[in-house]
Amino acid sequence: MPRDTKKLVWCDAHCHLQDPRLAPHLAGVLRRAAESNVALLHVAATSEADWPAVRALAAAHPRRIIASYGLHPWYIANRTPRWLHRLREILAAAPAGIGEIGLDGKLADGLDRDREAVFLAQLDLAYELGVPATIHCRDAWGPMLAILLNAPRHPAGLLIHAYSGPPDVLRDLAARNIHISFGGTLTRPQNHRARENARRVPDGHYLLESDAPDLPPTLPPGRSPHLLGDDSRTLSEPAYIPYTGAILAELRQTTPAEIADATTANAHRLFAKLLP
Repeated sequence: MPRDTKKLVWCDAHCHLQDPRLAPHLAGVLRRAAESNVALLHVAATSEADWPAVRALAAAHPRRIIASYGLHPWYIANRTPRWLHRLREILAAAPAGIGEIGLDGKLADGLDRDREAVFLAQLDLAYELGVPATIHCRDAWGPMLAILLNAPRHPAGLLIHAYSGPPDVLRDLAARNIHISFGGTLTRPQNHRARENARRVPDGHYLLESDAPDLPPTLPPGRSPHLLGDDSRTLSEPAYIPYTGAILAELRQTTPAEIADATTANAHRLFAKLLP
């Protein structure tokens, strides 16, 4: 007899609950996550400005929320001269990871060299401290893969969120303890790259994410979104994780129960140093 899907336990490996679009609705977001059995939420910071909010979330929900701190490639222009020193301080204050960090080839701001330097400084710190790091990459897979595939195996593990890179490097990434997380874009039938990656990523190296409030799933007919942004578009939230998990189960030709168990185990292993 198949397990009752209502009793499955899920983890959200990457979200931004500190985002101002979610702040007024946070109680409902957390309630719906609990109702959907999303038991662990990994909240990633994006800039020095939101580090305090992420820290407050983790402190207020110590058994539900774990945190990472870092400079997202979109926001490096606003960093302070002591940003790396401040990052070391906040990582020393309580168990935490590093993120969201990375590269982005779509930004025409003339800061590509700075962006890579900031990324490498944070990646080096993740290796030095032996803590997990969460990576963003968009239209920069050449330089990103050149960095990651020439790096040693990470002691705790790295996570590439919303992975859109080539499928033929997935095994090489896994060999370096690099994990892939899948979010709402996986539910879009036209997203052939994400679906091929979901089929081919090695066991033990895939997770689920909401990327809340961005990249919401395509909801099934008749299902209304919980929250809409000012542009009337659906906001993503952790409660959608089971739906994305069901799509991942279809693609990997298994059951939602198997996916829930696997992604929860993978998240607990990756984030072991951050767990209470």
